[in-house]
Amino acid sequence: MKKTLIALAVATLPAAAFADVTIYGTLKAGVENVDAGGMNKTNIDDLGSRIGFKGSEDLGSGLKAIWQVETGFAIDGNPSQYGASNSGTFANRESFVGLDTSYGKVRLGNISTFSDSNMSVVNPWESNSNALQLNAFTRDDERVKNAIRFDTANYNGFQAAFLYGTKEDKTALFGSSADVSGSSRELYNLGLSYENSGFFGKYQFIHQTPVTFMASPANVATTTQSNDSHRLEVGYNANNLLVAFGYRNDRGDSSITPLSFLQGNNAPALDGSKYKSQEYALTAAYTLGAFTPKITYAQAKDYDKDGVSMDNTGYKQFLVGVDYQMSKRTTFGLQYGEVKADQAIFANASDSNAGNKLRGVGLNMIHTF
Repeated sequence: MKKTLIALAVATLPAAAFADVTIYGTLKAGVENVDAGGMNKTNIDDLGSRIGFKGSEDLGSGLKAIWQVETGFAIDGNPSQYGASNSGTFANRESFVGLDTSYGKVRLGNISTFSDSNMSVVNPWESNSNALQLNAFTRDDERVKNAIRFDTANYNGFQAAFLYGTKEDKTALFGSSADVSGSSRELYNLGLSYENSGFFGKYQFIHQTPVTFMASPANVATTTQSNDSHRLEVGYNANNLLVAFGYRNDRGDSSITPLSFLQGNNAPALDGSKYKSQEYALTAAYTLGAFTPKITYAQAKDYDKDGVSMDNTGYKQFLVGVDYQMSKRTTFGLQYGEVKADQAIFANASDSNAGNKLRGVGLNMIHTF
């Protein structure tokens, strides 16, 4: 009876209530075998599934109201693998309300950085492991809460975007430096891109303000460096061929180094020192019918600390795989990847740093709707 009443109520709603609303999403899952620090483990993982609702309303004179609500979820039943920022809570992915004009659009909400929405051509991989995609190189592909972003219109292939993220946590910080996260910093993000006849060039700059915190056990006030990240991707993507080169240059506190990202919870504590790092990535792929073989190589040089090169602080990464497109919406992928760090940073089952290699092989399925 209740279902009948609900169906009748929906049927009586005016058609305008459903106008310009799109439901979309992606289902991603895979089987992955990963060897980390001597521990071999096979997982069935969600690889970033999401569902979204978006729409617009014509306000006249070329002005539109736009909105989007996107939520990530784990179809393997384990949302904790991504955390609340990516899965398990409503509107945890890019969600906003804004205005769209002939000159561009402005949005307010939980919004992607320019690299997350417009770049990462050099990273055509799907995985839940750092070994099977360029997670280190693309570590600033994220969403910024409490943000405002303006994107210009497309002018003969040229586009620009600017994002500002406020401090989510404006309270005083106490405890260890591990408490100092991106939510405690203001963030400025500039993006520029040009695309024409398959050739593209994309640039991103991110500036994060420094943070002062009380470091234990001495309970001494310490101020981090501000973080500045430059990233460039150039290449060609047309006529079944993809060739993409990426370069990034980061300066700031220890959190900007690629090894800090790869070490995760074992990363060194923040300090007052200034770090510099550089990374490169190269990807090539070619589509032959339904098959797309692809290969990627990435490398980070030893980083500098206070102007001194620190030995054995880089990494090398290699990936090879093939995608098979079953239809316009469904794709299977098979890939092998390996990250070789210059020092033993990958933890084994006892959570000790037991090895400098992270290897993985994965088979995934992706369906979009």
